[in-house]
Amino acid sequence: MHIRWLEDFVCLAQAGSLARAAELRNVTPPAFGRRMQALEVWAGAPLIDRSVFPVRLTREGKQFLEAAQSALRTLDEARLSLRAAHRADASTVVIATGKTLARSMVPAWLANLRQQLRNDPVAAGFRTRLSTFPTHDAMVMFTEGDADFLLCYNAPEQPVTLDDARYRVHLVGEERLVCVSAATDGGGPLYKLQARGRAPVPMIAYAETLTLGRMVNQEIARRRLASRLDVIAISDLAESVHEMVRQRMGIAWLPARLIADDLHAGRLVRVGLEAGGETDLAMQILLYRPRAPMRPLDEAFWRAAVA
Repeated sequence: MHIRWLEDFVCLAQAGSLARAAELRNVTPPAFGRRMQALEVWAGAPLIDRSVFPVRLTREGKQFLEAAQSALRTLDEARLSLRAAHRADASTVVIATGKTLARSMVPAWLANLRQQLRNDPVAAGFRTRLSTFPTHDAMVMFTEGDADFLLCYNAPEQPVTLDDARYRVHLVGEERLVCVSAATDGGGPLYKLQARGRAPVPMIAYAETLTLGRMVNQEIARRRLASRLDVIAISDLAESVHEMVRQRMGIAWLPARLIADDLHAGRLVRVGLEAGGETDLAMQILLYRPRAPMRPLDEAFWRAAVA
């Protein structure tokens, strides 16, 4: 029996769908189904009722779910305790996050936390190590115990899914993605979202591997804007998208924190729909920690973050 089978099973119980659970676990549905079948063979009883849609757990499956969650919590707590005890630098808080957050939001947030903790005997003078990855990789680093905290975007249509029984979460704030263009000499947008039938507007897009990219693409599909946009460049770095917009190459949806100075100075301006509709997209910024007890420094950091 593999630990990942237990993690798969708990994910399935939360997702309520084999296909959705497979997506969350980053495996194909057939591979996920084979894992569940192998787990049932090991358990010696049917755990999933596949005769209904969506699938649900059998009576034995519900009983086994409690045992699986308990086993995973116990193993997770033991691993975190061992890693914390043998960490080379006990004065460093490790945060797994994304490159955009590390640039746009984290500096001011950390400065405020350091100010709050300046007189704390446990946390005074602490150091921070930021490890930046795409959201999925940052989640893996955090859940594998290689980071104390996870700081990430959370889009309403594509929520972050971590086991509530194993992790706690705090809403740090909100970010807005703003559709912007370089400004003309007169202060208006150089590019506008033209009405249907006119030449498409050049756009700088995010790679699909980014939460920002998936969120923007979903909004474009929802508003049926694809025929009015001409994607001329794609990047997996928000700062690169930002600079291309500043260089007057096209429009893009950019985090408001990242472009605040440009908006204030009038170098970039908002691009609206011709009917005056809202183009901003809202995202949450979430901070995750394990539910298991952490080092005194980490606990002090968490208390300051949620204060």
